[in-house]
Amino acid sequence: MTWPRAALLSLSDKSGAAEFARALAARGARIVASGGTAQHLRQAGIEVTAVEEWTGFPELLGGRVKTLHPHVHGPILARRSEPGDLAALAERGVEPIDLVAVTLYPFEQKAATLDEAGAVEEIDIGGVALLRAAAKNYADVIVVYDPAQYSEVLHALESGVTTDQRRRWALQTFARTARYDAAIGAELARRHAPDEPPPLHLIALERVRTLRYGENPHQPAALYRRAGERSALHAEREGKELSYNNLLDLHSAVLLVGELADPSCVIVKHLEPCGAASGDRVSDAYAAALASDPQSAFGGIVAFNRAVDVDTAQALGGQFVEVVAAPEFSKDAEALLAEKKSLRVVRMTAKDFSSASPWSVRLMGPWALLEREDRSDAPAWRCVTRRTPGDEEMEGLRFAWKVVGHARSNAIVLARSARMIGLGSGQTSRVDAVDVALVKARRAGHETKGTVLASDGFFPFADNIEHAATAGITAIVQPGGSKRDPEVIAACDAHDVAMMFTDRRVFRH
Repeated sequence: MTWPRAALLSLSDKSGAAEFARALAARGARIVASGGTAQHLRQAGIEVTAVEEWTGFPELLGGRVKTLHPHVHGPILARRSEPGDLAALAERGVEPIDLVAVTLYPFEQKAATLDEAGAVEEIDIGGVALLRAAAKNYADVIVVYDPAQYSEVLHALESGVTTDQRRRWALQTFARTARYDAAIGAELARRHAPDEPPPLHLIALERVRTLRYGENPHQPAALYRRAGERSALHAEREGKELSYNNLLDLHSAVLLVGELADPSCVIVKHLEPCGAASGDRVSDAYAAALASDPQSAFGGIVAFNRAVDVDTAQALGGQFVEVVAAPEFSKDAEALLAEKKSLRVVRMTAKDFSSASPWSVRLMGPWALLEREDRSDAPAWRCVTRRTPGDEEMEGLRFAWKVVGHARSNAIVLARSARMIGLGSGQTSRVDAVDVALVKARRAGHETKGTVLASDGFFPFADNIEHAATAGITAIVQPGGSKRDPEVIAACDAHDVAMMFTDRRVFRH
């Protein structure tokens, strides 16, 4: 494609508009612009044809109707390879528009702060129509929806625009309009029923990068992000390319370690926290987390909530680790980690996984499940046994409760102070989860006597308590809510085990 003969600009966000239009005009493009955009460009000394001059029709309804006109959409949608399309334009005395640049009314940024009438006025109609028309005719028209694209488009015009570039810009534009419509639907639904699942939930995804493969080597895979969210994957070093499974484990590890206040480390293997600990220093936390279950930690994902220093990097050097994630890395630590040829190093915190959408989505073939986290304060814990946990026991219970909420149900976590010593998860029977946690703790050489236990769901039978008490567990935290709660409480009292009810379940399937 040569430089545009005519370019239409209709911009809510006018940053960089004058420079972009000036570059187009310098190559012979006629600049057509709507309302405020035309005024902005004229003030910058650029010759502009106003849309109403182009169409011979004035704006209507206080600017609600500006570009919705056949003399605008015809020149955009006309197929250059169809003589009949071009003849129809010639009969009406209008020329083709080869480039369309539109930035939509800032509904996403402003609507939530406005009353409903004000929010409605931020819904762009003509701009969306222009973008869709230009994107549909991408074979002949360049479409631009973001000022960040201006330099890329100008560079492409200098070197010759390719079909792949025009198709990519069109795909990005359709994602932009889909995201815009989804934001409007979500905001209006929020005003109508803020806590109810929306009647329609749309997600536009933009590919960030391809991956080596999916869960298994025969499955192609890629990483995407929600369109419009300025998320970034800060992979500082990839001895091997990050994999699909690495990213799932990173998500699990980084979210959990982000919940811990003190310097902490979490080790995840196959979505399960096989190591977790807090300490005075990051290196202490890593040593304790590794000691949780060193056998399972082999080849795991290690996440920290503080900067990784040289002492921690030296300790990591003695362990086979797939990925290390932390908010920061000291220069000396980076140099040491670089010696591990296959290691991936990622600069990441829990905020990197946050989303503007309150709804999480899980796809099941043609179906999808949506849920949102209850943002209300969790109920206060209550002691239901004769004995109340002591301070050290409460420290362990609070730590274990955070960890068990990130394990697969049925899940049991054993802890001593702020250190996990055993995990039983993904079991179909809760008493099996208790037994697995005890087996893993003993295999790692941990003394179970005097430790505490957290359960992500209620205990349906007292046999769980019998097994825990026999192993020396002294305090338990669980949601409660079983019809056999009285039997479970009685079993705790019989063994002098303190038990707290959270009145909130933390299943993770």
